[in-house]
Amino acid sequence: MKKRPPYNQNAQIRGAIRRQFSRSPMVREVLMKVRREVPKFNKDGSRAKKDAVQYCCGACGQWVGSTKCAVDHITPVIAVETGFVDWNDFVSRLFCGPENLQVICDPCHNAKTQAERIARLTIQYTQELYHFEMAVMQGIIPADWKKMLARYIAKKKTKGLEDVVQRAQAIKESIEKELGHVNKRKKGSK
Repeated sequence: MKKRPPYNQNAQIRGAIRRQFSRSPMVREVLMKVRREVPKFNKDGSRAKKDAVQYCCGACGQWVGSTKCAVDHITPVIAVETGFVDWNDFVSRLFCGPENLQVICDPCHNAKTQAERIARLTIQYTQELYHFEMAVMQGIIPADWKKMLARYIAKKKTKGLEDVVQRAQAIKESIEKELGHVNKRKKGSK
């Protein structure tokens, strides 16, 4: 049986608010602008009672079925630069006008979401590594430094985080080098 992640209240609230947004008139308005109906046929070749509905992707321009597209915010609900600020900001950015919404196919939506996620992580990890590096330069090396840096180095398979991984590896090497010099000095003084 698959292990369930721990209950996250904020994720539940975010999901509930997003579900309400998906039922809003703004979403329907955006969908209606790029909608078309195409003839649908039964297996025997006769025309079906209802036509199939397709939507034009705002990113690639392809027509896709209604189950293979989503209404996406052009500027992200959670800003890349600042991340989650507060609930008021989240709700106001989520319930924006139709000018900030687009219909986008699933592959384009996944690529856009992944790019935003990588950009957020790059900013977050760069800031965290900067503070870690500053502490090391001041001679403050945490006891669990290997575990802390391993978190960043483990991201080496994630496309877009190569610079973060290289920086973490460089910090690790410099700490190991520094600790090696300290250990040699201690052995030499005995």
